[in-house]
Amino acid sequence: MTAEDDTLSALHAAGLLDVLKWGAPVAFAATDQLYDEDQGHDQGVVGYLNFKHFKDLIDRATANGRFKLGEGLESLGADVLERGITPEAFSAMPVLPTDAVARRDYKQSPGWAIEDYRVLLQSYPFGKVDEIKWGQRSTAKKRVADQFFDDGNALFSPEDFGLETIPGIPDDDDFEGVTLIAAHAFNPTTKQYELYIGQSKNPVSAADACWYWREPLLSGGTPIGGTGLPITPQMPTGGASTDVEDVPVRIKRTGAGEGSGTANG
Repeated sequence: MTAEDDTLSALHAAGLLDVLKWGAPVAFAATDQLYDEDQGHDQGVVGYLNFKHFKDLIDRATANGRFKLGEGLESLGADVLERGITPEAFSAMPVLPTDAVARRDYKQSPGWAIEDYRVLLQSYPFGKVDEIKWGQRSTAKKRVADQFFDDGNALFSPEDFGLETIPGIPDDDDFEGVTLIAAHAFNPTTKQYELYIGQSKNPVSAADACWYWREPLLSGGTPIGGTGLPITPQMPTGGASTDVEDVPVRIKRTGAGEGSGTANG
């Protein structure tokens, strides 16, 4: 098996892939409810809202963040978990053991980890997943793209030459493993959306790729030619409830909160 196969197998077995594939369309539907071009909303607003919604949904499904269980509690009540999303989204939410996925943030960029793998979020304009310039993103995303990549096919390993390979990111003391990127995009005009998972890479040259590997997880909305990606069912109707007070507040506080990683989610 390749490194990509091993990674996807581990993420699938832990249920984290299911959470990502569930949360992305729900997040995009919530963003679609709030997006208004006539109010000056642009790609920056789309990326910020997608990140906030997506992050909250992953935390919700994995019992992390504001949904983290208090001491002595085995689960959260449905009244808490249902608040802010539609009944349709709640009924489709994957059910995971409360300790299956842990929050392992990196440089203020939210991350979710299972065993030897961690996933961070990154937004990008729809259709441009291969044009992400990690060096122009947050410091966290640039460092993640500097990670060592072992595809298992090299004739010689660094150890063969007496060199030490440090797993993960050298300055990250909280996690030893491979950090991946869940790259997400949504176009509120055409309603097209897509979600990828992969290991990012800082290109050596202009012709080099920005991924060691990437795997499409979702694609939907108005069909476009030439992608070869399956068109999934449409996003859940209604998105997140606009009755939740913290949603409009978050739009106004784009400069606060989770630091440099927030704008690049």
